[in-house]
Amino acid sequence: MASITTRKTDVIWNYIGTIVSMSSGFILLPLLMLFLTDDELGLWYVYLALSNFALLFEFGFSPTFARNIVYVVSGARRLSVKGCDNSSVEEGIDWHLLNTVIKASKVIYSIIAVVVTALLATIGSAYVAHVSPGFDSSIVWGSWPLFCVSVFLNLYFLWSVTVLRGYGDVAGEKKSLVISKVGQLAVSAVLLIAGFGLVGAAIGYLVGAVLLRAAAVLMMRRHREIEDGRRSDTVAVEALAIKEIFLTIFHVAWRDGLVQLALYASTQATSILSSLFLGLAETGMYSILLQFSNAIYSFASAYPNSFFPAMQSAYAEAKTDVQRHYVCTGIVGYWALSVLGTIGVCAVFLPLLPLFKPNVSVDFGLFVLMCLYLGLLNQHSIFCNYIVGMNEVPYMWGYILAAVVGTVLVCLLCGVLGMGAWGIILGQAVSQLIYNNWKWPVYLCSKIGFSYRECLREGVGEWKAKLLGNGSRKA
Repeated sequence: MASITTRKTDVIWNYIGTIVSMSSGFILLPLLMLFLTDDELGLWYVYLALSNFALLFEFGFSPTFARNIVYVVSGARRLSVKGCDNSSVEEGIDWHLLNTVIKASKVIYSIIAVVVTALLATIGSAYVAHVSPGFDSSIVWGSWPLFCVSVFLNLYFLWSVTVLRGYGDVAGEKKSLVISKVGQLAVSAVLLIAGFGLVGAAIGYLVGAVLLRAAAVLMMRRHREIEDGRRSDTVAVEALAIKEIFLTIFHVAWRDGLVQLALYASTQATSILSSLFLGLAETGMYSILLQFSNAIYSFASAYPNSFFPAMQSAYAEAKTDVQRHYVCTGIVGYWALSVLGTIGVCAVFLPLLPLFKPNVSVDFGLFVLMCLYLGLLNQHSIFCNYIVGMNEVPYMWGYILAAVVGTVLVCLLCGVLGMGAWGIILGQAVSQLIYNNWKWPVYLCSKIGFSYRECLREGVGEWKAKLLGNGSRKA
């Protein structure tokens, strides 16, 4: 059986990709603040929120397809609704099964892309028109259609990124991200400075979408051994086989999709809610703080995320000690980076914002609360990603109920009681503290044979050994 391992280059490129993604956003931010009006900046974040929402309609297929590709590359000869059929694992790769899974992903993503783009062009356009009264129509309808095209490309070509993940090529995926973000930043910066405004930023976003997918396809072709093996399979993939793969994948994918939708409601959807309760100008400032806090946790999560393919491979091989090692070191590394990131943003970056817009008022207390909320949310999300790697989604209803309760609390605290942005954060935070924040860390730790406290203690010990040059205690 060919085990998938996480190489140092995967971890390094995961961080390079995360840093470039964050830095490109923050390099672009001053340009957006300088060359867009307050309302245009708010509308930009509404566009991003809507496009991110649309991407959720891939509905959990991406991680589920990636996991099943991992299983096939690791030697599985059969897939089941429970994931890898361990009794079918053999040496080598079943090339026809791999081709069938990849073909099924292309078919499903093409259908999703067409349906979602149609929804954005109709319902999405109506919402954009609702929140942008009095805007120059040439600005709105010159920029919004570009976002719709970007979403179509992002959804259709998700299959290429999914294949890279399934091959365990974290480095290749992040190299594609770096190319995309650098291209988006360069085009957006030039067009903003040239006076194209919101339309210029939208063109840059479209260029980034094109580059990401093109680069991912090129990175996939660099896996010559696997790609040559796939080409050696000359048997046509039948429609019935695609249907069987779809039914197998869908068993977990629809649950994972609902979870991602609920997670979106607890994070990015707050930009949409704030545009309803706070107005576009205040939404812009709130979204900037959210961008900083999300950047912190994207950076902090990069380390544990690097090991997801290896964790799934270890599960397929029933190596509990390896799984335990990844969890311990991943969570301790996550919290250490989260704390350092929050301190760094508060001390260095937030005080610089008034330099770009003198009338900007930064609420540091709101930002710290936002970081605490997202810190706990992202921690249990990491644990849930480990759990779904075992091809089970026990947390679906917890996520859905938290999203519903959080939305109700936000409407009450922000809409009725007039607490503004504080109401948005407090409403969401309380809904997660009730159950999800503690339940899923405890659930996974119990599943692999220890407590959350032992997880932290072992993780600290592992990191001490690494930092002192003694190496990891587990392979």
